[in-house]
Amino acid sequence: MAEADSSLEQSVSTVGEHWRDSPYYADAEQWTHIFWGDQTHFRRLFNQLDLSDVVELACGHGRHAEKMAPFARQLSLMDLHDNNIDICRKRLAGHPNVNFYANNGYDFQPIADNSLTAIFCYDAMVHFSPDIVASYLADATRVLRQGGMALLHHSNYPAPPENHYGQNPHARNHMTLELFQQLTKDAGLAIVETIPLQWGLVPDLDRLSLVRKA
Repeated sequence: MAEADSSLEQSVSTVGEHWRDSPYYADAEQWTHIFWGDQTHFRRLFNQLDLSDVVELACGHGRHAEKMAPFARQLSLMDLHDNNIDICRKRLAGHPNVNFYANNGYDFQPIADNSLTAIFCYDAMVHFSPDIVASYLADATRVLRQGGMALLHHSNYPAPPENHYGQNPHARNHMTLELFQQLTKDAGLAIVETIPLQWGLVPDLDRLSLVRKA
């Protein structure tokens, strides 16, 4: 992918710094089991992924990675923050099929072209600004094999343009279904299914979208 311009790097800095050493990671552990229940929309869509070679983007402290590792042939964990990667490295030390990468916050480097069967990102992209989402979607087309899919949990909140994302419900950044559809199309991906999600007490605040490299 081409080198990021200064505005994209600034977007990464604005979003990313709030999640360095955040207490959210510890608090979220108690809710992990909810998403992995057999009857959830999340699990139904997740089960459509081919886990031969999968990347989890913005892996945090590895709570979802711990669930995936036993089922993946190769699992690569990627996060903007070195300290998150260090925590994941210790947490998943018993899994020889797991690799670890600190990335730049806007693409999947150093993952090779056409090498992945799946990408997974949950509870992180909801905070990404639209330019970051667009950048990751474009690079997903590079790294996914033909027919590979990405399961992405993203915002569905039409944020007022004057708001810092932290002022929005549950720190959701601006995203709408129409904008996500356009960004996906521009990236050369196709939406397989997208489901509105309630988060907290806010209906339809998020979406869970399964997209495929056509």
